[in-house]
Amino acid sequence: MFAAIEDQLNSTTIKKGVYILIIVGIIVYFFGLFNNFVIDDNAQIVDNPINHSINNFFTFFTGSTFYSGSNQLVGIYYKPITTSFFSLVYSIFGPNPFWFHLLQMTVHIANASILFLVLIRFFKIPTSLVLSLIFLVHPINSESVFYISASQEALFFLFGILGLWLIISYKSMRYTILAGVSFFLSLLSKETGMLFVLASILYAVLFNRKLLTTVVTTSSVVVFIYFFLRISAIGLFNQPMNTPIANSDLVDRLINIPSIIFLYIKTFVFPLNLSSSYQWTNESINFNNFFLPLFVDIIFSLIILFLGIVIYKKHFYKDFKIYLFFVSFLIFGLLLHSQILPLDSTAAERWFYFPIIGLLGIIGVFIESLVKKKWMNIILCGLLIIGLILSFRTVIRSYDWKDDFTLASKDIKVSKDAYDLEMRIAMGFYSKGNFREAKAHIERSIELYPYISNYNNSGSIYLKLGEYEKAKKAYLTALKFGDYYPVYVNLCLLSLVDGGGSKNMVFVKRIIQKFPYDSKLWTCLATLAYQTNNIESAKEAITKAYYYDQNSETTNLYNVIMNNKPLNLNIK
Repeated sequence: MFAAIEDQLNSTTIKKGVYILIIVGIIVYFFGLFNNFVIDDNAQIVDNPINHSINNFFTFFTGSTFYSGSNQLVGIYYKPITTSFFSLVYSIFGPNPFWFHLLQMTVHIANASILFLVLIRFFKIPTSLVLSLIFLVHPINSESVFYISASQEALFFLFGILGLWLIISYKSMRYTILAGVSFFLSLLSKETGMLFVLASILYAVLFNRKLLTTVVTTSSVVVFIYFFLRISAIGLFNQPMNTPIANSDLVDRLINIPSIIFLYIKTFVFPLNLSSSYQWTNESINFNNFFLPLFVDIIFSLIILFLGIVIYKKHFYKDFKIYLFFVSFLIFGLLLHSQILPLDSTAAERWFYFPIIGLLGIIGVFIESLVKKKWMNIILCGLLIIGLILSFRTVIRSYDWKDDFTLASKDIKVSKDAYDLEMRIAMGFYSKGNFREAKAHIERSIELYPYISNYNNSGSIYLKLGEYEKAKKAYLTALKFGDYYPVYVNLCLLSLVDGGGSKNMVFVKRIIQKFPYDSKLWTCLATLAYQTNNIESAKEAITKAYYYDQNSETTNLYNVIMNNKPLNLNIK
């Protein structure tokens, strides 16, 4: 068997290698195509009317990613290309997750293929293909393929790796200009695209000094334009509030770095336990959460240092430069995600999408510089077998992403103190009509980390249980964390059933002053007016709602009010 695999590897061409990556990618990720929207997908795509039309393309450059209720996009993220990607898919296919998953899978396969083209500039074709296959199928990258809202990872990588390939393949000034455009699109997909800008400069320093001035100049222009757009839209930096670690000071965040790096190393080597959320915060130093991870991190670092020293001492100058190049990928990627700047999660598997190139490159240099030729193909065959095992784990993981309730129920066994997993489980029970079980989990979520989202969802659960005062208190508590459009919508829905009558109309009108272009709020006001026999006010409000959004719910209510039909109230 080994002989047959060796023959196939040695006979592989670039074209054949790309075909293999495409076929393997389709096989491994096929079952994920039929999964539903999960986590932030509804908020960023399904319930975000601005994203429903590509005609809003220029709006995506003036705000963040979440709908504010005032025809604006708000939040702490600046990812206009990612938002444009969502909008384009939605404009063509509507709220059908299959097409989002299909295109996301296609981008990931394209990333592996372009990575293959980059790697063959440093390694032989068989080595490059095996390393690209591991990138393609590794379970730590599966979140970037199965989670639609994580398309930003695949997109920033697509444009970034394309830009790097253009720099490496430089033949004329046109290549540099196209690389600059690619880096710009990478930054607009996610700020992590900055890592590819740094990688391209480092490549010029190590391998092509003649390009250095051109690359630095092009990169500087690109970065300047990006920051100008970003600062104009959302500011330079906005601290996330939806995670416990973001509320910790720098010293407390630094305490968590050994555990964070250990998580990535462990998951790369042994990706059995996976989770869509890691929200732990180590507030004290002890053996399990600091010294043990630190010890493993130090051993890992010493191995990398030792390999570098061996390569340098053997006078493999070219190989040593390649080694430095890929080590920088690992270091840059880990530093950016190590909580020196507070992030919106303690760690995330999708954040290893860039650093994994560094590890794969280190493995490639080790194979081709330090392994004897007669052992090289045996090691590559062994890596292919490991890749096959990794593929099975990724296929199994695809079923976890079937829906949010399934995913959170699986992941809570791995990440037990994640408040958002408890909240997602609660809303899973909520959607099934099991409100008592939902209440238990939402209260556990609030206990772990009180925040806008879980207070808002607890209000919805209390509303379904008929505990209107508790619902109102929960919604108002949510608003203490900041103005959050869905909370106002839910307060309006509460006003339809809590018996407040005309008094609630005054309250809803005040909310509409904050969000004057929102169809849901006008629909709520129309319903309230119709309930209290203010027919003219109801007609005026539903006309406004119908003007802003002619969906089926608004259209049905419009026909009811305009024709004085009985109102069938259904609070969702």
